[in-house]
Amino acid sequence: MHWRVAVLGASGLVAQRFQQRLANHPWFELVLVAGSSETAGMSLGNLPGRLEEERPDMPDLVVQNGDVDNLVSQLKKENCQLVFSALPSDVAGPLEPALRDAGFAVFSNSSAHRYSAGVPLVVADLNPHHLQTLRMPPNHVGAGLLACSTNCTVIAVALPLKPVWDMIGIRGVRVRTAQALSGGGWALLESARSSGTVSPEIPGEVETISRETKALLGRVSRDGIRPAGFPVEVECQRVLRDHGHLVEVEVELSQEPARGEVEEWMQQYRARPQALDLPSAPAKPFVVLDEALEPETHRWMGAEGTGDPASDLRAGMSVSVSGLEVEGKRMRFSALVDNTIRGAAGGCVLLAELTVAEGLI
Repeated sequence: MHWRVAVLGASGLVAQRFQQRLANHPWFELVLVAGSSETAGMSLGNLPGRLEEERPDMPDLVVQNGDVDNLVSQLKKENCQLVFSALPSDVAGPLEPALRDAGFAVFSNSSAHRYSAGVPLVVADLNPHHLQTLRMPPNHVGAGLLACSTNCTVIAVALPLKPVWDMIGIRGVRVRTAQALSGGGWALLESARSSGTVSPEIPGEVETISRETKALLGRVSRDGIRPAGFPVEVECQRVLRDHGHLVEVEVELSQEPARGEVEEWMQQYRARPQALDLPSAPAKPFVVLDEALEPETHRWMGAEGTGDPASDLRAGMSVSVSGLEVEGKRMRFSALVDNTIRGAAGGCVLLAELTVAEGLI
């Protein structure tokens, strides 16, 4: 299985995570990178490095201009089939559908089309069945496709809820977040490192986490996805930590399970990516721990080899869950997700692996 792929985005944190994870991917070969006018024409190896890990050996590529006409021409010239987008939403808005309509399979980490008709919002090992919407109008079998990964914090909330939602149902969820600087991009990370301060406000995040949690746990209907009907109340803040989004979750359950039952459901949970043994799929989508969460340690959960995210594609792909409590119809837990790997580029690459493996491209 061999697919020629492109990354839209050259110098941002998530764009470079995509490049890192594709450098040694067994299925996907990176043959094109497109960027803004500031990076177009630069050699990929000469771009400023944004990641803390040593840069892997990268193909000798020149960053292409992100103009749609040039992109379509270059993608066809390079015989690209898959495109990964790490674009700002204002740029992704018109560009991603244009590439889909030109026949490419576009997998986006941008928020621009997460709620657009015919565009599934998918965490590969949470709601893989939502990919069915790619076969429903307004999509056309045999044409290009556009699918989106989620907000980087939502995975830590929604993924551990999945087995409980399936087994006994949920009546309501409350979430408090402590989100790392890298979730706001390279400029925010550098600024906060220099000043030692950051505004705790994250505009639009409350609404995004609530909406996406309910969408991910929603049901497929003839009209698309019917979101879960329970309320999701959210409080968000940015904190002075470089990487790793922490969440505290309180759940009102529909029944009164024993703690042991809930832990067993969570420990045994697996989904299609694990059954298919996809390259980026961790053995466990989330791991229930007895110890307190330590972001710099537990953000790498899922690692099976070197722990280097360029060669160990499962490093950073498991959500860490701790402090599980069940009292009557109340459940509480804390969870940690690496926001640029599982919460962004790694989750999007896993989504593409699943789509390929299921024969949807």
